[in-house]
This record gives sequence, C-alpha cells and structure tokens, in this order.
Amino acid sequence: MKYIDAGKCVRKAQNMSGVCNTELASKVGTSPQQVIRFRNQKNMKVHTMQKICDALNISIEDFITFGY
Repeated sequence: MKYIDAGKCVRKAQNMSGVCNTELASKVGTSPQQVIRFRNQKNMKVHTMQKICDALNISIEDFITFGY
C-alpha cells in the first residue's frame, strides 16, 4: 500500500492554482501559519483536504493524484 504525502498535494495544488499562503488561508478560514503547517504535513483529515480543494476549486481526486 502506498501512502500519499498530503503536504506535497497542498504544495502542488497551490502552485498549479497560483494561490499564495495568505490567500489560501483566507479562503479556508485559517491563518497563513496553519497553511504552512498543512504544506509540511504527511497526513491530514479528509474534511481539511476538502476545504483546501474547495478553496482551490479542484476535485479531491485531482488533489490526491498530486501526492504520487
């Protein structure tokens, strides 16, 4: 079984969307410091992934493929 690096998914999704940490934090309803933590996490809860996907206007399936 292969695990997905959630932080890698966040970084790639952000880069592809052109959204900075501050802007993503505002859209998700958190602080820029928390976005930095998201970018460095190996795993995260599904509802957190969904919030990020909604903010970046991508599907969760696309988000997960960024981790491979």
